[in-house]
Amino acid sequence: MSEVATLGGLKRFFKFPFEGADWQKRFVIGAALILVSFIIPVIPLIFVAGYVMQVMRRAIEGQALELPEWADWGKLGVDGLRYSVVGLVFMLPGFLVYFGGMGIYMLAAMLLPVSMQMAEHARDVAVIPFLFMGSILILFVSIFLGMILTFLGTIPLPVALSHFVARDQVGAAFRFREWWPLLWRNKMGYFIAWVLCGGLIGILYYGIMMLYVTMVLCILIPVLSAPLLFYLMLVCAAVFGQTYRESKSIVEASQEESKS
Repeated sequence: MSEVATLGGLKRFFKFPFEGADWQKRFVIGAALILVSFIIPVIPLIFVAGYVMQVMRRAIEGQALELPEWADWGKLGVDGLRYSVVGLVFMLPGFLVYFGGMGIYMLAAMLLPVSMQMAEHARDVAVIPFLFMGSILILFVSIFLGMILTFLGTIPLPVALSHFVARDQVGAAFRFREWWPLLWRNKMGYFIAWVLCGGLIGILYYGIMMLYVTMVLCILIPVLSAPLLFYLMLVCAAVFGQTYRESKSIVEASQEESKS
């Protein structure tokens, strides 16, 4: 049985960020970087991604789960950038569709007053609102399709990221023939891991939305969400790393059986 699906395994994944040498200091650094990202976007998150990549590598290699040191910041930055690029590529089709539709709508909204003024005939004036309504339709369709494509991109993303981390090669994430058997042979394992991590992220999201509604407590969102988000990133990295390790064992065992 998958370790992720067992009660003991879940306890280990949930507890490890709060165990080990200097875990308080290491956890605070990660949470602080996420907090800084509310002021300085992207750059702090790249280092966090590099750190999360180290946690995933530990799980893949079967090492003891604990928070590594925040050392060799240059390597953390490079690894985090590579990690982020892989994620972006898998999400790119959805983003392009979504922002493409948004761009068409915004362009139509900006040109609407100008078009109304420049129209010379009443017939032209009557057509312009219908064109604007068409841009609204395009916007809604692009949002819908963008969400579907983004969701489809996130399904294979964990195994692709894990394969990249295991091989330490960006190209490994896009060698589908190498990692697809890992996903296919352990569908239930990845489904459980996805439900677990997706559920945790959903709880965090709706918790933040509730703070937004309160208006007063919304100022606490960065302070509260930074440590929670860092915690979820650590747990999910370990969970998907362990699932990748189990999938690899399943595929290797199957190959040995076929040879014999």
